Amino acid sequence: MSVFGTNQVEELIVLGSTNAEDSVRKASVVANTVDTEGEKFKLVQEEGDVLTSQFSDVIDPSKVERVILKEFSPAVEKSVKVGNFVDSTIVADATYILETRILEDGGALSSENFAIVSGYYQTGASDNAQTVAENLAASINTNLTRRGGDELEVIAQEDSDNAGEYEVIVTSKPQRVVAGKIVGRPIKFSVINKIFTSGDPVSENVNNVNVETVALPSSGVGTGKYAVNLEWFTKGFKYEPYRQTGYPADFGERIPFFASASNTYNVIHIKYFSDRQSPSVEKQNKVLTTLVERTDLASNSDTNLVLAELRLALGTGKVPADLDVA
Repeated sequence: MSVFGTNQVEELIVLGSTNAEDSVRKASVVANTVDTEGEKFKLVQEEGDVLTSQFSDVIDPSKVERVILKEFSPAVEKSVKVGNFVDSTIVADATYILETRILEDGGALSSENFAIVSGYYQTGASDNAQTVAENLAASINTNLTRRGGDELEVIAQEDSDNAGEYEVIVTSKPQRVVAGKIVGRPIKFSVINKIFTSGDPVSENVNNVNVETVALPSSGVGTGKYAVNLEWFTKGFKYEPYRQTGYPADFGERIPFFASASNTYNVIHIKYFSDRQSPSVEKQNKVLTTLVERTDLASNSDTNLVLAELRLALGTGKVPADLDVA
């Protein structure tokens, strides 16, 4: 089963306020927490009883290469401003064109697959900046709606810093996620503005409107999308590497999932290895990813509990410092 990284084995543990404490346990005893540095351990995700709880592989501290801590940060949608629509620079009897190029259209993973969605407005003899900006936005929104209306948001507004100057803001919309089917990849797009005069016999592009990227896209860290996608991959490796090939034995949902697309998480990666003989000694790289639910700075305390317990097993040198809780 594929995983998100180059490691041969990846496991996932999901913790929250009810089970973050005492999640680092002795390797040989389920109920006892680790209290001695260098002692083998495992992470336990308690879910009511031992039959429904989740257990990681046993980890030998001497084979832990490093522990990586990533605090939650939200995803950011790309935003582009088509600005400086001003009454004094509006071109009369011209066609204003706002063109968006949606890359990797239809889920294709190639930039050569794209769709162009445009908005148009033909100016009269005395149109003002507000009229042009609002009609451009309305035109392109109509065409985006024909594609489902779930890709880009386009609005026209007055520039808050420059009275009388209008702008059109194009922002990608967050994409939904369905574990194992729809990964919720952000929309990639670019924007071009054009103004064509009614020249005879040839029109001329006299564009005098700036296009500026005001927010670069980011997938964030520890988002709900990341959590449900990663859990789907790792649980497949652990429970069902050949998914849906054993019908009717695999009819229904038998894999336990705990991550939620609506939650946010801090992320702890424990990168380690084990030695196996197949047929000779081989270093098998592994990673144990722990997602600790995080709603605000105060809830970082749950992550800090896990870090403190890892220090008991690994020592302070391998474990990052606590997160802020104020």
